[in-house]
Amino acid sequence: MAGILTYRNNFEAAAYEVAQRYPDAKIVVIFPYGMASGTSRSVLHRLLTRQLAQVGYDLIHGPSQRVRLVSEIIREHIVSPDQLLLIGHSAGGVVAYRSGLILAEKYEQEQVRVVAVGSPKFHLKDIPFNKRFTYISGRNPDRITRIGSWRRPGSRVYCGKPGLDIQLDFNPGNLGWQYHASYFLKSSWMDQNHVPHSNVEDLISKIHELHPEFEE
Repeated sequence: MAGILTYRNNFEAAAYEVAQRYPDAKIVVIFPYGMASGTSRSVLHRLLTRQLAQVGYDLIHGPSQRVRLVSEIIREHIVSPDQLLLIGHSAGGVVAYRSGLILAEKYEQEQVRVVAVGSPKFHLKDIPFNKRFTYISGRNPDRITRIGSWRRPGSRVYCGKPGLDIQLDFNPGNLGWQYHASYFLKSSWMDQNHVPHSNVEDLISKIHELHPEFEE
């Protein structure tokens, strides 16, 4: 599930890594806010303005028409109701969670799992579904993950939280917006012990570690 200003090829490396670990999986990439591919520079600003308004709505309100449409797209592609893993990047993580909740509550997809990567925070009710929700962010600063709260907007009362809240190491050479955009890219780097890493390989390996049952 893609966020904003995302291009068609941004998830090619991730799709490859998912296919390596889940050979029988049907992989569907969804762009809830549209793609930036083929957009001229003069149009890009208007696209970003529109997408930011849409994200703002999805962060504050309940399921939007966009979220409901995504849940229907997912239903059309479901191969096995017992194995459904939704992975969302940035604002796509918000859509993935809300779509997963619709599938669980309305269509009784009891096995749906959701992973949000580098996403802004949004209001979570204290409900059992959150146990199926994993939130992954980087150890280095990412402005997007600092946006929002798990509390209801304007409230100091604590509500829900993700079942798992995990921080991983990603390429420290990427700074600012580049860091946020690189979670699902190869983005190779060496750690302090000169061990080679790749952002997307480490990320998908972690997701597979958390959800090996989808391999079967």
